[in-house]
Amino acid sequence: MKRCMTPPTGKAAALAAALASEIPTFKTERLHLRAPAIRDLPHWTHLLESDTDGHLGGPFTAEEAWEDFCVYVAGWTLHGHGLLAVETHDGAFVGFVHIGLEWGDDEPELGWMILPEHRSQGYATEAARALRDWGIDLLGKGELVSYVASDNDASHALAARLGAIAEKGAPYGDDVTLWRHGGINQ
Repeated sequence: MKRCMTPPTGKAAALAAALASEIPTFKTERLHLRAPAIRDLPHWTHLLESDTDGHLGGPFTAEEAWEDFCVYVAGWTLHGHGLLAVETHDGAFVGFVHIGLEWGDDEPELGWMILPEHRSQGYATEAARALRDWGIDLLGKGELVSYVASDNDASHALAARLGAIAEKGAPYGDDVTLWRHGGINQ
């Protein structure tokens, strides 16, 4: 195992735990959203390595997945929002939700990545709704968007369930639809 993937020990572990304790957590009817940890990296890597449809920009190598994971975790100290791990109340790992800013993003993005075995069970909607509500409170109405690939029907349906409005003429062309959360009419 690569050293960067090894959990810290001693004083470094205590510092990591103290920092993680400052990241907000959320409990929904069935889910717990918590700070990401190094133990979540294999799930993240699996999702990005198996992204053959390219909805997440992949497929990624393990190294690229590590770098991407670091970007989303760093969002907490750089922007005050970032990646959260999603588990059921009995501890089953479900996936991730985030409010993040990638290099090309014009606005903070609400995103969701659910492991294949947990899709179509409403977990993405439940987790994204909790983080969306917090994100709108943090950033303001209309300041949170989702960028959805044109062929990602499941994510378009989820954005619509969340009450987001698809913007026509979004600046990303025909490949991506911009969905705005918490607009004036929502």
